[in-house]
Amino acid sequence: MTRREEGVERRDGEPRDADRPDRPTRRASRRGVIAVGAAGLLAGCLVTSEEEGSDARQAGDGASGNDTDGDDADGDGGGESDGDAGGGETTPDEVGPDGSGLVVTDATVLGVDEGGGRTTVRARLTVENSGRFEYGVVEFRVDAYATPPGTDEREAVGFAYDTERFTGDDRFDGSRPRRFTVEITFPSRRTGVRPDPDRYAVDAAVRRAEPI
Repeated sequence: MTRREEGVERRDGEPRDADRPDRPTRRASRRGVIAVGAAGLLAGCLVTSEEEGSDARQAGDGASGNDTDGDDADGDGGGESDGDAGGGETTPDEVGPDGSGLVVTDATVLGVDEGGGRTTVRARLTVENSGRFEYGVVEFRVDAYATPPGTDEREAVGFAYDTERFTGDDRFDGSRPRRFTVEITFPSRRTGVRPDPDRYAVDAAVRRAEPI
């Protein structure tokens, strides 16, 4: 038999714990509450750790991708030309005399002409290429000297610049020496030496060279 009294349900004529002060009320254990709270905190930590780990992995993947792109870029840059891949160096637009490998092995006076108050010394240069480049343009400076008879002196009387150009089919490489004819003209009054090839000498030097 079940009946209600003052809003409290009774079963078998016995009141609930609210009517029985001698019967302790069942409450949640403090230890259980603490345990549940700790479990919740741990669960929160695990979720946070997983999220942080995911972010860290994503950041690491991004860095790895950048490194890979950098390596690819370097690889492409290194393979731009066959000369870079084979020789390990780029070909400059111009090299100076010391680094050109061009050597003037001979400078011979071919003839001397005088007229109109001016003297012209015609000379032939022999040049070898012992360097690592092939050239399309080479420039020389050629100096002429008068050598008075009976002395070892040399009087500088004039100079000239000579530029030689080579095509792609006839580039200046190291296969054979090259010979060039140069003329140096100056006022005859600079020397009293007569126009005789034996009374003149020339020197030549490379000023610049442009590799192909």
